[in-house]
Amino acid sequence: MKWLIPLSFVFLLLAGCGSEEKSYELCGYGDMLVLNGKGYVLLPVKKTLTLDGKAGVIKEKIKDEFHPEKDYTANHLKKGTDLYYVKDHSTYLIAKTSDERYLLYEEIEK
Repeated sequence: MKWLIPLSFVFLLLAGCGSEEKSYELCGYGDMLVLNGKGYVLLPVKKTLTLDGKAGVIKEKIKDEFHPEKDYTANHLKKGTDLYYVKDHSTYLIAKTSDERYLLYEEIEK
């Protein structure tokens, strides 16, 4: 009878592991997004760059600790965040946040 309570607890834990978001890998990079099958990571630098057209909008925000895998998905940016290409820098993207900040992301080399 003593084993019944711990066994019940284990079943409850396993039942909670079936959510869709658990299919993402844990993230070791920090702030990331995915666009056109390419991963991008936030660069903690300030640069003067020129926007070169809209790349899209974040469609899904997953939990911060997970690694985004689907296009237009981010683990820190809010749903609806605008993404822009950067003139003369094909490996960069700019995210424009709702509070008018511009964040620079660089493509992750595989």
